[in-house]
Amino acid sequence: MLTYQEILRAIRDSGADYAWIGVSAAGVYGSTVSSVDFDFFIRPEPSHLDKARAAFRRLGMSELHPDVASVNLIRMEVTDSFTDPAGGPSVDLMTKISGPAFDEVWNKHETHHFQGIELRVASLEHILASKIAAGREKDLYIVKRLADELGLELKEATAKYRASSRTKRK
Repeated sequence: MLTYQEILRAIRDSGADYAWIGVSAAGVYGSTVSSVDFDFFIRPEPSHLDKARAAFRRLGMSELHPDVASVNLIRMEVTDSFTDPAGGPSVDLMTKISGPAFDEVWNKHETHHFQGIELRVASLEHILASKIAAGREKDLYIVKRLADELGLELKEATAKYRASSRTKRK
């Protein structure tokens, strides 16, 4: 079974421009809300998606769309998913998400050390914005849990949502 560290090292070492996003990424901001999958927002260019896909193939993960070229996945805005045949964590590689565009996320991503691995992580604002924009009941539930747990107040901005701190974090 693959470990979280193997998954995180694979994306870090892939050479692709990425930002870790989603529920699991909120852990670097102190959240205890967990997920058994990893979501990575990949620069929507075939060379970057190719690098990320190759990294997870090298780990022996099963790919949802192995015969579809990266350029077509990007054009169709399809997520490529990888699963660990031994039952470990799964991975989603996305070149389009609900909410912010890749360049918005890239320009505000932060570098964090998580379990001893330096990673590019989407800002908490963008993690929440993507969940809110998706609008699914499970995503809105997660947003509320994250906001409550991390002491955030969600405010509506012009056609976007932002997270602002209600309490000072140290």
